[in-house]
Amino acid sequence: MNALLFLTVKKAKNRIKEMLHRPSELIIGVIFIALLVMNLLTAGQGSMEYTRRAIDEFYAIVFAVYALVFLLSAKTGFVNGASMFSMADVNLLFTAPFKQKRLLSYGLLSQFGRSLMIGVFLVYQYPLLHDTYGIEFWQLLVCLAGYGITVFLSQMLAMLIYSVTASDDKKCRIGKFIFYGISAAFFVYLGLTAYNMKGELLPAVVAASGKFMMNFFPIAGFVKLGVVGLISGNRMHFAIGLLCVAVFVLLYYILVSVINADYYEDVLKATEVSFSAITARKEGKVAENAPRKVKVGKIGLPGGEGASAIAAKHKVENRRSRVFLLDMTSVIMALVTIGFTFIMKESVGGFAFSIYISLFVVATGRWAKELLLPYVYLIPEKPFKKLLYMLRESIGPFVAEAVITFVPFIFLVGCSLPEVLGMIAAKVSFSVLFVGVNLILQRFFGNGGNKALVIMLYFLLGILFSVPSAAVLIALMPFGFVSFFAAAVVNAVLSLLVLFSSRNVLEYAEYNNK
Repeated sequence: MNALLFLTVKKAKNRIKEMLHRPSELIIGVIFIALLVMNLLTAGQGSMEYTRRAIDEFYAIVFAVYALVFLLSAKTGFVNGASMFSMADVNLLFTAPFKQKRLLSYGLLSQFGRSLMIGVFLVYQYPLLHDTYGIEFWQLLVCLAGYGITVFLSQMLAMLIYSVTASDDKKCRIGKFIFYGISAAFFVYLGLTAYNMKGELLPAVVAASGKFMMNFFPIAGFVKLGVVGLISGNRMHFAIGLLCVAVFVLLYYILVSVINADYYEDVLKATEVSFSAITARKEGKVAENAPRKVKVGKIGLPGGEGASAIAAKHKVENRRSRVFLLDMTSVIMALVTIGFTFIMKESVGGFAFSIYISLFVVATGRWAKELLLPYVYLIPEKPFKKLLYMLRESIGPFVAEAVITFVPFIFLVGCSLPEVLGMIAAKVSFSVLFVGVNLILQRFFGNGGNKALVIMLYFLLGILFSVPSAAVLIALMPFGFVSFFAAAVVNAVLSLLVLFSSRNVLEYAEYNNK
């Protein structure tokens, strides 16, 4: 058997054996499978055929998801690339007598498997998609495969961009201009096409996204063309999409194996950066989002004494890191919520969707990094007081994200100002509550324990602590904006209780850093 094929098969077998010998991972796997089966069994119950929306809307959503994945993945090529190999591959395979094209094929195959696993969360949206658009399970699996292909090709492009621009700032600027210029041109075309169409905005945007020109959008366009062609039974579109994927992979082979003589060095550098980031996450460390060149500016703390010095320190760190009030993840989640509300035309549904995704992506802030450093433990203040000042830095981004998320609801679904203010208050309270859940897990597990099990407990506790405010929100829904403020009050009380229960998290530095 070919050595690389043997290695691929052996790694898959060892991964299965490893999971079987780890009860926590086995339990989590059983839970995920049980949830999947439950989704499959509950899909379609209580749904009516006439309530389903136009399938073109679903195709537009598929294109939007693929385009977002492409932009986020490919742009990393201007920073540190996206390696298809692990450090073990670099240390062992790169020194072995393999041809470069075979080694590249092994990396592409391994990367495709990882890319496909990233989109597994799409499967759990099957009941919603089935009831709303009539999507069958096999069609959702096709969309999942398209998602994996999009991630896969985008990371290939990121590695190619990194290889060309890493050693030259001028090339990097030119590459960014071309990359963002092409992307912006397609979105301008989409906006102008929708604007020139008569009628409501949503049908116009959906129709514009289905124009043939949008299929030329890099990677996302032709992958979406192939996926939609297979789902709708259009063999020609499926064949064109598949052909475009094959041509892209072939061109990639040519460029990295013929034109770029420093391919191995570029891969080594990108792999080293990725390995360092993965190691830091495993050790519970928080990577610093700082540019290569940092302007120090003013020195010293802008005020702060005792425990309040922690908040002042965070303010200086954010300024020197050039971190805006909102990070890219928060902006994307706000835009996704706005897009969901724009399609569904329901304010309450948009609010619920925003809380749902907050459970997955709520920012931990700088407090998580402070727990790994010795300085905060040495401040002669009460632990609970220091904890509150540590969390102070997260409040501003929570409020800003809520504002940019729900203010557009006034124009999209006609919400009143009191309703928007209530949604903002409730959204911030949920975010604080989820941070409190993180602190509880930090209090009892520190940085030890099985990470997958801790994540599962986080989701369970997050849902459990959200039940009281959700019940109040539903019960008081006839009273309009009052229900949101009532839910915010309930969450505020729960958040204080959760934070108070974790007040001693700063008393045991050794436990938090184990």
